[in-house]
Amino acid sequence: MRIYRAILIGWVILISGCGLFSTKQVETHPPTVPINPLEQLRADVDVVLQDVLFDSASIGIKVVAVETGEVIYAKNAHKLHHPASTTKLFTAATALAKLGSNFRFETTFYTAGTTDAHVTENLYLKGSGDPLLDSADIEALCKTLVESGIKLIKGNIVVDETYFDTVREGPGWMWDDRPFHVSALSIRDIEPDVITGSRAIACGNLLKTTLGQNGVDISGDVISGTVPSDAKIIANHLSPPLSDIIKLMNKPSDNWIAELLFKTIGAEVKGEPGTWRKGRDAVTEFLGEIMSEPPAHRFVDGSGLSRYNLLNAELLTNLLVYMSHNFELIPEFTASLPIAGVDGTLKNRMQAMSAEKTLRAKTGTLSGVSALAGYTNTADGEMLAFGILISHYVGSAATARGIQDKIGNYLTQFRRHLQGNARD
Repeated sequence: MRIYRAILIGWVILISGCGLFSTKQVETHPPTVPINPLEQLRADVDVVLQDVLFDSASIGIKVVAVETGEVIYAKNAHKLHHPASTTKLFTAATALAKLGSNFRFETTFYTAGTTDAHVTENLYLKGSGDPLLDSADIEALCKTLVESGIKLIKGNIVVDETYFDTVREGPGWMWDDRPFHVSALSIRDIEPDVITGSRAIACGNLLKTTLGQNGVDISGDVISGTVPSDAKIIANHLSPPLSDIIKLMNKPSDNWIAELLFKTIGAEVKGEPGTWRKGRDAVTEFLGEIMSEPPAHRFVDGSGLSRYNLLNAELLTNLLVYMSHNFELIPEFTASLPIAGVDGTLKNRMQAMSAEKTLRAKTGTLSGVSALAGYTNTADGEMLAFGILISHYVGSAATARGIQDKIGNYLTQFRRHLQGNARD
């Protein structure tokens, strides 16, 4: 028994020396506290904005949760920038609100001084700023006139462009942005008349030629004038509805459509003739109606070509949030915006990123200016409105666009709730 006890004591001493029964305290680490997802998002955007571009360039950015109004991210949100083509967001929103999504432009034939069913003194062609008017539309009007039985125009073809004023170029447009020569009666693909410089006269010349080819004799010339009060409508062309037109404006960022629409807003809201000043006043009044105190801004045209235009990220997101809550306007408004990686000016951007096919936004580009403003849905399905304005850089816009794309992708990936604890 003593021998057994001695062996047992020796064995205990042996294994104790090997540390198998060590009483040393085991070191423990506190559980890792996960970083707040919103803080992580902000940190990620902060890193993006450390790019060397901003050693000299300026940035203004604001991101807002449209449902709650919570500011997700903001930096220099009140600093003014040239908005470039994000100006078209304001043109589109004001047009939808003031004119309605079913608004259509009219181009109309009138006759006056008719002596019999086959003869008229003058033929009048009046425009109302239709940005989509083309040669085929004029030909269709001519067909209607011929079918009415008129064979002779004893007087003149009178073109009426008085729906707009006679100022052809927008305020602050640079010399190489001036080929538009805006008129209330225009066909984009037909150059202004060589002698008069008038797009309306060019439309009248097309009309005269087409009528002649269809057996109608014209004794007089093509001249400018106004439709008399006793004239009768003989044919009328209607444009597609405004809801379609703003898609054609915003997706490819069409400046021609934007400027004709801007002057039309002025004419419809403030009275004929439409002018850039009236368009500006109408947009400004609209912003005053939807915001108690709109941030500092200046609009002078509808497309963003002018560097007189100024606004900030605060105003962009204010507009976007308002539109998102206006259930009558938001379907057409969002449908007009380019979709990342899919169409318009975002077709080749954010491809193979989370933002692809989700983010919708209006781009804007001038020399030294790049802008992006619109909406995206987060990984939780939360809608965010954002405005990103970058300016005062030299060279290509590629770096600025890459920064915007990274931020847009972070916003789309953002998830407030971990997947294991997602909301029901």
